[in-house]
Parts: sequence; C-alpha cells; structure tokens
Amino acid sequence: MDKYTKKLYQIMRDLLKEKIVLAFSGGVDSALLLKIASSLRQNENDVVAMFFKAPSSTEEDLVNAKNLAEEMQVKLYIKDVDIFVDDHITNNEKDRCYHCKSHLFKQAIDLKDELGYGYVIDGTNTDDHKVYRPGLMALKNLGVVSPLNMAGFSKEMVRALASELGVSVAKRPSAPCLLTRFPYGTKITPAKLDRLEKAEAFIRDLGFIKFRVRDHSNIARIELEPDDFIKFIDKRYLVIKEFKTLGFSYVTIDLEGFRSGSMDEGLSEEEKKKWVL
Repeated sequence: MDKYTKKLYQIMRDLLKEKIVLAFSGGVDSALLLKIASSLRQNENDVVAMFFKAPSSTEEDLVNAKNLAEEMQVKLYIKDVDIFVDDHITNNEKDRCYHCKSHLFKQAIDLKDELGYGYVIDGTNTDDHKVYRPGLMALKNLGVVSPLNMAGFSKEMVRALASELGVSVAKRPSAPCLLTRFPYGTKITPAKLDRLEKAEAFIRDLGFIKFRVRDHSNIARIELEPDDFIKFIDKRYLVIKEFKTLGFSYVTIDLEGFRSGSMDEGLSEEEKKKWVL
C-alpha cells in the first residue's frame, strides 16, 4: 500500500468514527469511497449514501448508484431535487455550478443532521481543482469533506485503486451532469435535458464510449475521440435520423474532438481564477 492509499484509508477511518453521508453519483470517485468505507466500517450504518435525483442526472447514473450500493450493502437514500427553483441554474449562468452544488448538498447536510452523523463527504479529486469548478466553493462553504483530494488522489490514481479493489465502475468514463452540455446563458428546461439524455444514450448504444453531445439550441455538436471519427461517419445516417426526430435541425462533429469542459473555453482567465481554491 503506497503512502497516498495509506493516507486515504486513515482519513476514512477517522471520518467513520463519527459516521458519514456519502454524496453518491455512481461514478468511479464516489464508488471508490463507498468501497473503502464499506470495508472499514465497524457497524453497518456507519456510512450511508445519498443520490441526488435531479433532471440533470441520468437514468444510467441512478441504476449504477443502486447497483453499487446493493453490491456493497450500503443503505442508499434517493433524494428528488428540483433544481429549477433557482434562476442561476435555469438560466445556466457562469456560476451555475456553485448554486447547483449548494442546492444539492444542502439536502445531504440535512440528512446528516437528521441522522446525527458527523460528516458529508464527496468524491472530489485533485484533478477537479485544475479546471473551472465553481461548485467546489459551495462544498467548502458547506463543510463537505473530500477525502480523495485530501489524500492527493488524481483521477488516474482513483481508477487504479478502484481497479485493484474490484470496483465494477473503475473504467467507467466520467459523466458530468447534463447541465455542462449547454452554452452559458442558455435557458435550461426539463425537455431540453430529456432530449440531451436521449441523444447521448443513442450514441452510447451505437458503441461509442468517450464522447459528449453539446446542445446549441437547434444544433447538436458531437465531440468524439478522433480515432472514432471514421467509425462515426459510417453510422452518420442513423445519428442524423435520430437527432432530427429529437428536434435538432443540424448535426455536427467537432473536429477538435472530445475534451472535458469545452463549454468553459470562452471564459476569461479572470473569470476562472475567481473560483480557484
């Protein structure tokens, strides 16, 4: 066990002494924490998980969360959250992530207080601090603990340890919330999120793994790994037919290829630095 893993395990042991609520997305980061917590707990209820069921999450996320919680025998709370009560979110403002995380994690704080537990934890890792993440400020303000970040774990390290421990989603591609697929300043509606979820599910069913569909109103901008371009072109008529059925007028491939956070590329450095922790 290397020094980073030892540190992570010690952090988790300390947190479990006062019991924890894990904000659980079903992704590899929170799944790794759930795996470790379930193996270290002294009592079954030392850790519970909470999934935020919001329009910005997908059915696949929920299924993963349920399966993992059952696999690790951890109680899962599923909380329906209406994110559209906040205009910062519905108008997709540049600080949307801050307000959205605040809204979601207050639900976890409420559960922690209701159960009399000591901490709410999440799966933020060190790589998350290298990109535009206003939501991290919300977590800090709410007192949410991020064990992976505290222990110095990057995404690559998370995947490596998750694989070593046999976590079933160790290789699952990152799946940020659907709100990140829209340009800032775009009005977000449940119908738009539903359309986007269906569009990405269709491409996933065609066999593509690492991609994003960016929603520019009547234009769908699809980001793929460059190595997948030719394969995608061969299936383009299927995609065009489905996407036009969903309401897109134009279907395009982004020649720059897949990249996380491409909607942040238009932000100034000053805007980004405002949220750096």
